[in-house]
Amino acid sequence: MKIRSRLILLLGCLLAGFAAATWTLHAGHKRETRTIRSSVKKQRSALLDHLLTLTGQSLRTFASDYSLWDDMVSFIRSGDRGWARINLDSNLVNFDTQGAWVLRRDGSLVYQAGELSAGTIAVLPFGQPAFQAHLEQQRQLHFYLEAPDGLLEVRVMPIQPSADIARTSPALGWFAVARLWNQAHLQTLAEALQGRVHFDAPAPEPGNPAIIHLERNLPDWAGRPVRILHVDHESLALSSLAEGNQDETLVLLVFGLLMIGTTAVSLSSWVLSPLQQLGRSLETGRPDALEPLRGDKNEFGHLARLVEQSFSQRAALEREVQVRSRLAAELQETGNQLRESIELRSRLARDLHDGVIQSIYAAGLGLEGVRSVLPTDPAAAEHRLASCQTALNDTIHDVRAFINGLESQPVPVRPFRQTLATLVATLQSIQPGHIALEVDEAVAARISPAQELQVLQILRESISNALRHAAAAIRLSLRGGTGQSAVLTVADDGCGFDPGKSAGRGHGLINLGIRAREMGGSLLVEAAPGKGTRVTLLFHPAYPS
Repeated sequence: MKIRSRLILLLGCLLAGFAAATWTLHAGHKRETRTIRSSVKKQRSALLDHLLTLTGQSLRTFASDYSLWDDMVSFIRSGDRGWARINLDSNLVNFDTQGAWVLRRDGSLVYQAGELSAGTIAVLPFGQPAFQAHLEQQRQLHFYLEAPDGLLEVRVMPIQPSADIARTSPALGWFAVARLWNQAHLQTLAEALQGRVHFDAPAPEPGNPAIIHLERNLPDWAGRPVRILHVDHESLALSSLAEGNQDETLVLLVFGLLMIGTTAVSLSSWVLSPLQQLGRSLETGRPDALEPLRGDKNEFGHLARLVEQSFSQRAALEREVQVRSRLAAELQETGNQLRESIELRSRLARDLHDGVIQSIYAAGLGLEGVRSVLPTDPAAAEHRLASCQTALNDTIHDVRAFINGLESQPVPVRPFRQTLATLVATLQSIQPGHIALEVDEAVAARISPAQELQVLQILRESISNALRHAAAAIRLSLRGGTGQSAVLTVADDGCGFDPGKSAGRGHGLINLGIRAREMGGSLLVEAAPGKGTRVTLLFHPAYPS
């Protein structure tokens, strides 16, 4: 097999190996994305379930506390509407409830509170025998109902004396409360889940791997689904991972094609072309083909000059043979000397010719050996190339310089400060307000990806709260604390609030505290009416300085 064919085969093997490596990298990226996506989806699913439990807690508390009350037992018998207006109507807003009903044991109405429309009240199943039978069997019901006003979440609890904490006595009546799942409630869920919450018809799984789609059935009292709650969340971590994988694959592709293309051009220009010129010159016996190589100072130039010298010596020997032949015809006594001269010429020509050929052939074998080790062991290839230094020294230096210069550059990682700036710009574009960002780069670099997710969630909730409560200026800072700790502060000049009076009216602060504990940190909220709010998170970054 010719050297050209072997080099082409070598480049083909390199190209095939590069294609296999690229495919393997791409497959690894897909597996990594699937694994991380599954983990993120599991976390978001648990968060959705936890959030649905938290948002329904006030409804459950209202139904549970008021049904286990001696005054409610007395109200069933007395029907005192004044008592009901004071204790039921006035407390609907405290429990984020739009309707409440006190029913007798048989389902007949004792009192109704709330401002739901007559059409919505008409579809309530309290008077249905099947519902009554189911309620008697289950005693406590939590279900959803499609009504003209919209989707209702309903809880029904048996009315019993307060002494019956275990609720083992027969029900004296029923207490039902309902919450309307309006647009404001869905917006609250969407903000807490950082995604889109809707009741649209189920759609195929999005093609974007960063989109996490979750579904939950909302059943009626018989367990039949009334609506399906859909949540679409775009994971910043998955989005960043997909972009990084794409950039990494692109860099590998460009690098590999550039390396193979440069190697092919270099081998053709530096090795194959000079070998072809030397071969043509040796085949024709003419030094004209060596004209481009005469001035080169590399090994091929040296070989070209040796070949030209051999041609000159051969011509001189041929002339000497002619002279000696003529003398041999005239001087037979010099025949032995002439034969020795002929043998000397033949031996010298053979030595020169075979020496040049062997040098070229040795260079070819050296290059052929590179093919077997270049894909797996570049160092060994460099060593074999170095062994041809006596014949191809300058070419080897050029190839070595090329090989030493091919080092891939690391893919830049997006700084955490840039992520914070993107979050601030996004939130600031939703609602007006000036947000000042102060970040200690050294502290930000020590925060792990998992901690970054928690910090971003806390910041998003804190800044959103500040913007919703009329804050004109917000200051966000991340700095180092004592020892290896970090301090994250979000301070605003909004209307503030009384922390002692905010209990039970929302779960934003509760969620912030949970996230802080999950990070192994602590959360401090300082607020007063008219004096703004300051939220401080103290935690230890995962990476020590």
